[in-house]
Amino acid sequence: MARTVTLKDIANELGTSIVTVSNALSGKKGVSEAVRTQVIEMARELGYDNAKQNKSPKGKVTIGVIVSEQYIGIGTSFYWTMYQQAVWAASIYKALTTLEIISTDQEKQLEPPRLAADGAIDGLIVIGKLEKIYLECILKVLKVPVVLLDFRCEESGCSSVMSNNYIGMYKMTRYLLKKGHRSIGYVGEVETNENLCDRYFGYRKVMEEWGVPVNQEWVIADPQVVSQKAAISLPKTLPTAFVCCNDYVAGFLYDRLSQMGYRVPEDISMVGYDNYLYGHSLAKKLTTYNVDMKEMAVAAVRMLLKKADGKSDYYNIVYLDSQIVERDSVKSLKE
Repeated sequence: MARTVTLKDIANELGTSIVTVSNALSGKKGVSEAVRTQVIEMARELGYDNAKQNKSPKGKVTIGVIVSEQYIGIGTSFYWTMYQQAVWAASIYKALTTLEIISTDQEKQLEPPRLAADGAIDGLIVIGKLEKIYLECILKVLKVPVVLLDFRCEESGCSSVMSNNYIGMYKMTRYLLKKGHRSIGYVGEVETNENLCDRYFGYRKVMEEWGVPVNQEWVIADPQVVSQKAAISLPKTLPTAFVCCNDYVAGFLYDRLSQMGYRVPEDISMVGYDNYLYGHSLAKKLTTYNVDMKEMAVAAVRMLLKKADGKSDYYNIVYLDSQIVERDSVKSLKE
């Protein structure tokens, strides 16, 4: 039987006192945000059961979480995993969570979330983009703070926590350039999805800085391709590498290249974005940019709790950077 992780274990790992660890996990004052974050992260790494800090729900903040059904596949979805991280982050701050999955019809008919009824929640986190008109509908009904996770809507006045899409894809493209690639294509939506648009312009920015022209034949920007509702159509002459807007698109491209007899990375290199590819043979091979869902969830919960406590009422956007996860999908062309 696995040994239960204690406050003392966490304190020993960080070289601090049990009192400091307890205060940090229970949300008490007298602990700096830097120390609190360190304690939270160590507790998560060690597998500490924070339910012990949450024995009684009396007086606790309840955070509602909503996500569109189009993003949710239980056990296999990027946003389902992000929701799980939000639950963990909420437990660290002694908050409860309740989830509602918004159906397509519910969104089209502007039907407010059921969890909004009767003051059941003290704040709301929205994971993944909702249509602006539906978000406005929610805000009219709810009289609680709202934080958007992984998208933004400036007109709503809601604060957001996002991956730094522009910088992340800048890093991935620069990684290929440093490996000697100069013929680099791009697969990803450009116009209708803000996150993916930012990633595209991160690619364009570093190509411009390095003086490498973008061949438009190698830019595959069909939204139907990104949603995997259409096959990828590739030109006769291919680049030495592709930048993919996310890991699922990278998997889609990998399958198409394999059908055409190309090998990755021997014939063509590729990189992705998200560090989340479920159930695909490319997952353990793909070099990608890690979206730090844990830190995003912690930042969103912390931001929401401050607003619920009246400590913050201004609109802000937090962009979280992360790092490249280097695997085996890129061939170096440097001599």
